[in-house]
Amino acid sequence: MTIYAIVSGLGAAILLLTGGYLFGARKGALARDLLRRQVQLQAASLDQLREQSSQEATEREMGLRSAIQDVLAPLVERERISLDLAQLAARPGRRRELVPLLDRIAEVGRFETVLLTNEEGLPLAANSGAHHAERLAAAATRLALMAEKITGEHGLAPLSVMLRDASEATTLCRIFRVQDQTLTLTALSNDPRLASVALDPALAKVQGALTAPA
Repeated sequence: MTIYAIVSGLGAAILLLTGGYLFGARKGALARDLLRRQVQLQAASLDQLREQSSQEATEREMGLRSAIQDVLAPLVERERISLDLAQLAARPGRRRELVPLLDRIAEVGRFETVLLTNEEGLPLAANSGAHHAERLAAAATRLALMAEKITGEHGLAPLSVMLRDASEATTLCRIFRVQDQTLTLTALSNDPRLASVALDPALAKVQGALTAPA
């Protein structure tokens, strides 16, 4: 009887241990599966965050590049015009070459009109496709007079005067001297990036065409 009770007790204990182990093992498997799913969800979330961060970084980089290009565009255009105007060919003492020269200046600088006037405001030459040359000559004369008044008050002679109207058209007058004569080279442009020194590289070519050979 005692032996039977012992054997029965041992069997019950083994069943309890086995059942507890199986229950614990199942519970552990469920916990591991839950943990694995949580890790997978976190990994997916991290991948999504990295992708979003990469897209945002790309957008910021593109925005920065666009901003830099907008800032540099006027400088690049100014350098292009200066270099191309400085490379124009003109023979000295060839007044008949003034019109072709102004044509090339208008083409390179993308000017609608390029006009050369004397100190009385009389047109000396204009590019072939010039528009409203007489009206532009009158405007250049008024701007030159205004420059003279500024010189009288402050003692500093303006080299250029630039005006922009409501239609975004820009009038640039470059005042210079050739053989004791005050001349004005005036350009009309629709480019808002036009700089006050845009005509400077062309002055040597115009002066050369106006100067009689020695």
